[in-house]
Amino acid sequence: MTLYETLAQTFIDDIISERLPTGSRLPALRKLAKQQSISLTTAGKAYAYLEDRGWIYARPQAGYFVANRSKKTAFPALSNQSLVPRDPSLFAPQQGYDAAVTGFAPLGTSLLAPELLPETDLTRTIKRVTQRASQSMFSYPESQGAASLRDALSEHFRSQHFAFNPEELVITNSCLESVRIALESVSKPNDTIAVCSPCFSGLLDLLSTLQRQIIEIPVTHEGIDLSLLEACFAEQKVSAALLSTTHINPLGITLPTEQKQAIAKLAAQYQMPVIEDDVYFELGHDKAQPLPAKYWDKEGYILWCSSISKTLAPGLRLGWCLPGRYFDRFYQQHHSTSMGVNSLVQDCIAEFLLCGDYRRHLNALRPILQSQMHQYRQFLAEHLPDSAQISAPQGGLVLWLRVPNLDTNALAEQASQQGIDIRRGSCFSTHPDYNDCFRINCGWPLHYVQAGNSPILQLRTLCSLISER
Repeated sequence: MTLYETLAQTFIDDIISERLPTGSRLPALRKLAKQQSISLTTAGKAYAYLEDRGWIYARPQAGYFVANRSKKTAFPALSNQSLVPRDPSLFAPQQGYDAAVTGFAPLGTSLLAPELLPETDLTRTIKRVTQRASQSMFSYPESQGAASLRDALSEHFRSQHFAFNPEELVITNSCLESVRIALESVSKPNDTIAVCSPCFSGLLDLLSTLQRQIIEIPVTHEGIDLSLLEACFAEQKVSAALLSTTHINPLGITLPTEQKQAIAKLAAQYQMPVIEDDVYFELGHDKAQPLPAKYWDKEGYILWCSSISKTLAPGLRLGWCLPGRYFDRFYQQHHSTSMGVNSLVQDCIAEFLLCGDYRRHLNALRPILQSQMHQYRQFLAEHLPDSAQISAPQGGLVLWLRVPNLDTNALAEQASQQGIDIRRGSCFSTHPDYNDCFRINCGWPLHYVQAGNSPILQLRTLCSLISER
């Protein structure tokens, strides 16, 4: 065992024995190095070791703190594992996916607070590009997307060891539009699609609109049920699969590398199109970026979809897809339904990527998100009943919570009357298994204040409502 691992184990022992309780502040790096007579490098490695394993977290400009590990993160899986298709349109209208909450409601929509976005840098880029824009605004955009943006995205992801050619990419108006076009390219109305369960409510809405049936594949903290997914493929129960693999909404988990490899292998083995919705791909808390399942797709059966909506600016409505062997179908469907994407927006994002501002933004954002997530978990652990379960995601923007026997449909209605927006568990499935679960967004700093309200005030009210039930 190395010196830094030995030091890290000392902290772990202190945390387990509660000599260092949750929320305790750890010594600053320089102080730790001096106390232990070690180098700053060794001290930094010890903290990095603890942080990677979830024992501590960094709070920007404040230091390192003991993370909350007291709550279980194992949630119940979908109990109904039959391969009988279900119609999401029979459920979507009744669940109210878009809560009618007005005012400042930071806990509902999965979204970053504006103050966490590089407004100044992005505005500067937009002004610079606009000033020199000429003919690009006075002609229709390329249907595949501007070559400059495709080149910039290819270079950006290549630096993360996920390489593809710009010619393989199609630019769209959002990740959700990429998913829609992908579904229309590989399936038709009344076809059945395999989806994760729980599944992001927006995808269920989309599938309902497109008149697709679904079979839900259970996902737990351990990953996706690969045997059930393979059964769907082998028995030709589905025409395609629509899966999230990294920082999955709402659970927040990332599928193990072995499972991503297995999905790519199954897709090739059964010649089954798999649409990979990877919109949270770049919002990991660790410096090491996980790779998508598309990375292991050598036969082109995975259609990889993502965007900047969760990382940079949802209002710009810009996404992309790597359609693989379905490129021609995807391109033709995109061309016939949208005629391309705003040229000026594409030019601005291309420049923002190439000048390095996007990479710097992500690097600065990750520790902030990690800190916020820990603060939300800590507050909830202290104010919810002991039976409550709180997810412990390593990325993304949301927490998934379960309070056994809690009617979260009734809770959501009561919270809405208080101006609080949450996503009830029933929004994420056509089955009743998640009716005592709910999802909250952690994209706003806990103590952010707007119009006299803040996430922490809304959480306090929400916890009170739960305690009263």
